[in-house]
Amino acid sequence: MTNKTFAIITDFGFDFSVASMKALILRSFPDAQIVDIDHSIKQFSILSGAFVIDKVYEYFPDKTIFICVVDPGVGSKREPICIDTGNYKFIGPNNGLFHYLLNDPEISYKSYVIKEEFRPVKSTTFHGRDLFTPAAIEIAKNNFDIVKPIDRDKLVLIPALDDGVSVITYIDGFGNIKTNISLSNDFNKNDFLKVNVNNILRLIKVSNAFSEVASGELLCYKGSSDTLEIAANLVSAEDILKVNVGDRIAIEQ
Repeated sequence: MTNKTFAIITDFGFDFSVASMKALILRSFPDAQIVDIDHSIKQFSILSGAFVIDKVYEYFPDKTIFICVVDPGVGSKREPICIDTGNYKFIGPNNGLFHYLLNDPEISYKSYVIKEEFRPVKSTTFHGRDLFTPAAIEIAKNNFDIVKPIDRDKLVLIPALDDGVSVITYIDGFGNIKTNISLSNDFNKNDFLKVNVNNILRLIKVSNAFSEVASGELLCYKGSSDTLEIAANLVSAEDILKVNVGDRIAIEQ
């Protein structure tokens, strides 16, 4: 049987939940390649989950199946869906988690909903194991009988991003802050940047490396995704600025 690649992203943290999802995959595909994308997503943060999916998926080999579970509405009427871009398949809740994929004009995709008869009757709290992983396994077997098309206008987007609002999209384990503010190639010509975070204006040094500022001092830079990032040398920018994912942020002149 051809080796299969699965990639998993959740907000579960480190516990047995992810292991049970992997175990199901390995029972069907003993030689499967399973990649943990991120299980430290801020709990319930659909915004962070969408950000990570968008920034990482294109580095995976063709035919990778992504199981994406940031699902605060688990057990509710929200639909379980599959997005098929041809190269990749994404399985998860219809709650905005695939916002960037659905909004990318360069991505051609087909959208499906997992049929009612395939959904677990009793499971209402662990769809990562009991719904999304079994669906991914069936899709990997080329069994598309478990899904049916869903109209694109029924696919959920993240309202704040759809309105063009600049926000904090992700905070990593070091407290470094990532945003959706795109930066030009000449960004580093600035010495300082005026950044408005939750209506508090701060003057932050533009740097190429953390060590260019004193310990505990804030810095900003163009991140690997070409968007504004804010950090602090040897400490947490999250703690200094007292921010959360979803907070508004803006560059001022």
